[in-house]
Amino acid sequence: MTMSGLKCFSYAALLLSLLIGCGSENKLSRQRVTGTVTLNKEPVANGSIRFEPAGPQGVASGTTISQGKFDIPAERGLPPGEYIVRISAAGEGVAAEAAPGDSSKLAEELIPAAYNSNSQLKITVNAGANQPHVFDLTK
Repeated sequence: MTMSGLKCFSYAALLLSLLIGCGSENKLSRQRVTGTVTLNKEPVANGSIRFEPAGPQGVASGTTISQGKFDIPAERGLPPGEYIVRISAAGEGVAAEAAPGDSSKLAEELIPAAYNSNSQLKITVNAGANQPHVFDLTK
């Protein structure tokens, strides 16, 4: 191999190692977030859960709740810190008082405002400690 060929090979190897390294780095130290949600001791069948930073900076994330369980993988997870939790679940649709001919239905919110729009629920996410979070809600 000539000197110029060796340089090209070296540059190509360096570039490849940089490209591979960039894709797997977790710069925010995002953590997987899992847990369960019950309402009056019954698993929430379908809903959503959202985590918002408790402070002025941070990253929000959320996911769906299915059969009382949720799981946010590390790729979309939360960096270590404190978060406000907002949980929502829709009930059966009810007829809306609307303009004539409007057949839309509004779904009743099953989760009390104290756990969503007015939530004071908080969690702390710690690096390397994926302990499931348990939310036992009551009406």
